[in-house]
Amino acid sequence: MINTTKEREHRELCLQRDKEFLALYNPTLDALIEQGMPPCKARRAAVEFTIANGQPHYHVNYERAYRCVSKLLSADEKQASNARDYKDEEIDLAETRLRRQMWEEITNRVRALRRQGLSVECAINHVLEHCRASRFFITPATALTKICPQSRNRAMR
Repeated sequence: MINTTKEREHRELCLQRDKEFLALYNPTLDALIEQGMPPCKARRAAVEFTIANGQPHYHVNYERAYRCVSKLLSADEKQASNARDYKDEEIDLAETRLRRQMWEEITNRVRALRRQGLSVECAINHVLEHCRASRFFITPATALTKICPQSRNRAMR
């Protein structure tokens, strides 16, 4: 049972991401199967295509985005002024490579909007509401659990 508002919001954002993923995955899978690809290979190819070519919204909440983007911007300013470098663990970002790439992509978009005169808050809000990610920031194994929940403990074949 989901207790807190943050947990509920996180779950809703994940469901929205999954819905966007499946909206692109299903037609891709159908097209590959129509071309004669075996279903198992078609599933894997459709997952990989969808992850790499999907352009979903950023499914993160504003508060988390503000914390992560601010820390990355702050780390950039410290490096520009020759202050000591911040390590990943010091800026308290997620450890996964894909998650880090997502935060860096959001930060780069915010940085570009700031150069146009927007505040950090307005830039983050604009990116989250109007911009699309360059890809789905999930692994094929995670994507497979969205397609076939019973495969949660199985490796992708």
